Amino acid sequence: MNRNLLKQLYWIIPGIIIIFGLTLLFSQNFSKVTEPPAPNWSRSLTISKTDVNRLPPIKQTKDGAYIITSFEGGKLATTTINSEFLVQDKKTYDIPVNKWTQVYQQGAHLIYFDFTNIYDKNRNKIVSDVERFYPLENTILYVKDKVLYQLSPDNKESTKVMNIDLNKKEIIPQEYENGINILTYATNTDEINITLQQLTNGTVKQKYQTSVPINPGKIVKDVSFALEDQKLGILLQEELEARQGTPKFFNYFMQTTITEQTPQPLQEIRLQDPAGNNDLTEISNVVLTYNDGNPSLLFQANGQTETQYNDNSAFNIYKATINEDGTTATERRSNTPAISVKPQWVNEETIAWLDLDSDGNAINFSSSDIAAISQATGFNQDDWIRTLGKTLGMLTASIFAVAISSVWFIWPIVFIALMYFFRSRTIDRDPVWVFYTGIGIYAIAALVWKNQFFVNNIYINAPNYLTFEGSSYFYMFVFAAISFAIVQIIKRANEWDVTIRIMYFVGIHILLLTTFFGPYVL
Repeated sequence: MNRNLLKQLYWIIPGIIIIFGLTLLFSQNFSKVTEPPAPNWSRSLTISKTDVNRLPPIKQTKDGAYIITSFEGGKLATTTINSEFLVQDKKTYDIPVNKWTQVYQQGAHLIYFDFTNIYDKNRNKIVSDVERFYPLENTILYVKDKVLYQLSPDNKESTKVMNIDLNKKEIIPQEYENGINILTYATNTDEINITLQQLTNGTVKQKYQTSVPINPGKIVKDVSFALEDQKLGILLQEELEARQGTPKFFNYFMQTTITEQTPQPLQEIRLQDPAGNNDLTEISNVVLTYNDGNPSLLFQANGQTETQYNDNSAFNIYKATINEDGTTATERRSNTPAISVKPQWVNEETIAWLDLDSDGNAINFSSSDIAAISQATGFNQDDWIRTLGKTLGMLTASIFAVAISSVWFIWPIVFIALMYFFRSRTIDRDPVWVFYTGIGIYAIAALVWKNQFFVNNIYINAPNYLTFEGSSYFYMFVFAAISFAIVQIIKRANEWDVTIRIMYFVGIHILLLTTFFGPYVL
């Protein structure tokens, strides 16, 4: 072998192994950063951005396209995408908007509410002094002077629906094929009174009414409902104030028929994190629907994710099916490091939501139609940047691995110091037993204090190829054999004395272990 090459092997061989280890780490992090939310669901696709944390209902046109309404630069914008999720058109309207603005858009109709008045797209005032605005699929409801009205987008005329005092009751309207379902509820200290009415052809009929008890100390924070034929599902979200002021949340589900006037018992439901071992927390923005006859929830919650460094949880979008016995089956529908909020169904296969960001909130889509959405999405610059950041963060944590391994390498250092102090002439003669004694002392220390380095976090976080049965002993031996072989190969070419060979062996052994295991210490 070329002597010059032989003299460089002391850094070439470990350098190749370290690069291999870093490549494995980067590849693993890239797969985690870009992991789909579920095997049968696509990654997120960003369609556009909006300045506010509100996502108006996304409309589907007759030809299968989708119209997304957003607020950009203080103006209203609409983005049209086709069935393959590719942007076809984008329009901007000279309408002043802010975080309070609500919009109804369907076909050529555009009506907006500025939190006080209702206007058309030409800024002509339609109704003034409005308390609440409800844009639905094909019509608009609003509340003024304690009266609920229906506003026709075609002729801009209002029709009284019923009296409603928003100081005493909350209202949830849902449009369906033949009319509008209107759920109203009023809460007091020990119960919630729920009434379901249907608006059809200008006539309101009461379909269901019940009172549901509230456990002492709990407050109803939100109500969701879904109606399919005669089947009615109601979800109550309650909050319990702890003594320390930390809120605890509970979710209760009730299913009945609108012909059954006897209250059905509430079932407390728990939503398991599909990516972790704990329950999801901070559940909110729930959309309750029926899917194939079963109640289904689409919601945002805090759950486990591995898309970022040093924080294994984030707000993502989830779907859950409620079984008859109250158990749930939960699936993740987004997997991003951002705060994902405001989910909605676009169709039976696709959802949309917002990812909050100070530079503009991203309007994202994901779908079970992976073939269609994969034509518009793919790996992007953000994926590579997040992967690099996660990798660099983990490598920084490796410094702690070097620190906690000090109990290993301090002993050969002490041995060398004692040899120089008491047997310096022996060191000068470079006997082989000094080298073997030095690395032997290091090996004994490494085995005795093995658990100082191989902490529990490694076995929890590291991949399987590093954490199999006996893996710590295996890698300690393999890296020791590599370090020993390098020393034996280059000791004559580089003319290293025994102390350098001992410290090189120790240093390379710790460096290789740190490269592969150090990123998982914290």
